[in-house]
Order: sequence, then structure tokens, then C-alpha cells
Amino acid sequence: MTPTAGAVIVGSGVAGATAAQTLRAEGFAGPVTIVGGEPGLPYRRTALSKDLLGADLRPDRISLLKPAAWADKEIEILGGTRVLDVDAPRRTVDLDDGTTLAYRVLVLATGGQPIRPAWLEEDVLALRTVGDAERIRSAINSSGALVVIGGGLIGLELAASAAAAGHAVTVLEAADRVMNRVVPPEVSEFVESLHRDNGVDVRCGSRVVRAGADGVELEDGSTVRGTVVAAVGMAPEVGLAAGVGVRVSDGGIVVDEALRTDVSGIYAAGDAVVVSDPLTGDPARCEHWFGALDQGAVVARSIIADLAGEPAPVYAEVPRAWTVQYGVNVQIVGRPTAAGEVLVDGSLAERSATVTVTGPGGLLGAVTVGRAAAARTLRAQIAAGLGSAV
Repeated sequence: MTPTAGAVIVGSGVAGATAAQTLRAEGFAGPVTIVGGEPGLPYRRTALSKDLLGADLRPDRISLLKPAAWADKEIEILGGTRVLDVDAPRRTVDLDDGTTLAYRVLVLATGGQPIRPAWLEEDVLALRTVGDAERIRSAINSSGALVVIGGGLIGLELAASAAAAGHAVTVLEAADRVMNRVVPPEVSEFVESLHRDNGVDVRCGSRVVRAGADGVELEDGSTVRGTVVAAVGMAPEVGLAAGVGVRVSDGGIVVDEALRTDVSGIYAAGDAVVVSDPLTGDPARCEHWFGALDQGAVVARSIIADLAGEPAPVYAEVPRAWTVQYGVNVQIVGRPTAAGEVLVDGSLAERSATVTVTGPGGLLGAVTVGRAAAARTLRAQIAAGLGSAV
């Protein structure tokens, strides 16, 4: 290990960017370098889907920090650069520009890539980067019609943005309801009605057999024409971790409660990480902006504690996510798809409601519609039940 060895963070998403900023805020004195495959500075990925047709995607509008701020914090950003190899015993990282970086600690914040099933042709668009967003926006504006494969958060946000801009929109969801992985049926029904009321053709139980850039063929023999965007989920980037001997299972990079991997000096955070769920104790990944933000801060504090020989923090943040569709704010906290009693306070039809899911041990999760402040209170209530601070 050379005298210049510091912290190398692989991944320029919000997990990696937050880890770098928190390291500096917590007093890490060595070099801090973020290596990101995308050109440019770290940016807000939420801007890509929340209102794609109307969003200003210029770098100065979506960057997390201005260039001078990164320089002031003495954080080096190597954008448009990829890691080719990690030598864990020597603690070095080889980059595709021929550079070798020495590290004292390495953070894998590698995120993931859109899932591309066999029936998806190569020219079908999917949303992950700002470049993807610009291509999707251009294609929709040219065709005047959007076909979204997948009725999850990203797919529905794209659908809402396109419909609000006056385009014809079809959503194809293989499951029997939209957002089935993150909200209870009552909320799925509301969201589906919201889209139908805005002219979107929502088709649940739709099985795609072939999807090209300008159309989809369904199992029943029917076809849907328009710009096709696949939003069927994300596959975590675990190749680098596996190559260096880090344990990978349950669909991601396995870490302990302090976000350490099983290889000395290597930590991980963000979408690709599998960590014990604070509510269920089961291994789980959190693919939302806030989860990556929380993990980026915790992993940095774990590094600081480990270097000082002090007890490391425990990652026990209550999951949270949010979406805005047609101006309606929906907040999701905890695990509202868990088995339990579902209660609705207020009126979903009137776009002001709180939906809670309660089990024998107390509140498990909640969804608020038009009640953002209530979501914060409910998240704190769930955290209090776990004995953790939010």
C-alpha cells in the first residue's frame, strides 16, 4: 500500500457520491476518488423518470454538486472511466485508461443495469442514464405514442409524464396489478384508476412474446404500436465484486450490518447490495434513491469507525420511496406489501389518504397519498418500533 492510498469508490450514483461527501464530512484525510462509468459529474437520477418529457436534463440542472464544490471537498471524479480489475491483497484498482489507483478502503457502489429478457430486442430502449432519457424523450416525441413494458414505479412515472404531455400511452404489466412489489392492492387500484382517468391504456396480466423498438407482440396474438420502453426491473452489477472474491448471493453483493463485505478493506452500498432488512431480518436489496442515499452515509461512517478502531454504525434505516404522478404525491415507507391488516384513512378517490399495514408486532408499512408529512411521522413510528433512529 502506497502512502497516497485513500478511499476509492466505484460508482458515481447517489450511494457513491454520498459516501465520498460523508467521508470528508466525518474527517477522512486521505485521497477520495470516485470512478464512474458515465461521463461527467454525479447527478440526480430521479430527474430522469419523475417528469421525463418536461425535465431539464442539462448537467448544471441535475448535477448533485457543482464542479467547484467537489474540488473544494478534495474529491476527485473520474467520469467515463471503468474499473478493469481489483487486486485485493495489494489493494489496487486498475482502470481502463491505464491508471492504477492504490486504496486503503474500497467502496463498491456499482448499482445495476436494466433487465433485458430474451424476448426483448436489442434496439428496445430502457431507462438508466441521462443518455437513455434523452433518447427515450426524442423517440416519444417523434412517434407520439409510448408503450411501457412494466407497471412499476419507473414505468408508471414515464407513462404519466408522456400522457400529461399529450401522447398516447399503453402500459403492459405481466402481474395482475401495477406496483405489486411495493404497495398493497388498494393502492394499486387507485394508481391504475389514476392512469386510466388520464387516458392511459393499462393492461395487467399482459404477456409479451416479442418487443421491438416500435411495437410489442403479446401472447394473445395482439400487437401494440409505439415507442417501446422496457421497465421490467434492474439486475445488480456484481461482476467486479465476484471477481475479487466478495461473496455474492441472493441477487446482490452480500454485506454485514455495517455494510462491510467479507473481503478486508472492501465495503459496498446502494442498489447492488444485499443487507438484512431491518423489518423482517431477511436479506434484501433496496433499489430506491433514499436507500442508496442512506447506505452511502452509513458505509462512510462505518469506514471512519473501523479505521479508528471504534464500533461501527448499524444500517437499520426504514425503507422509503416516493413518486409523483399527475401531480399526486405518493410516499411509501416500510414494507406495505407485508402480510397484515390493511386500513385506509381518508379517501384514495379524493387523493388524500393514509394506507397502513399492521402485523402482530405493530406497524409494518404505509403508503400516503397527498399526505407527505404523514409519511414522515409513520416512518418514525416504524423506526421507533425497531428501536432505531430515523
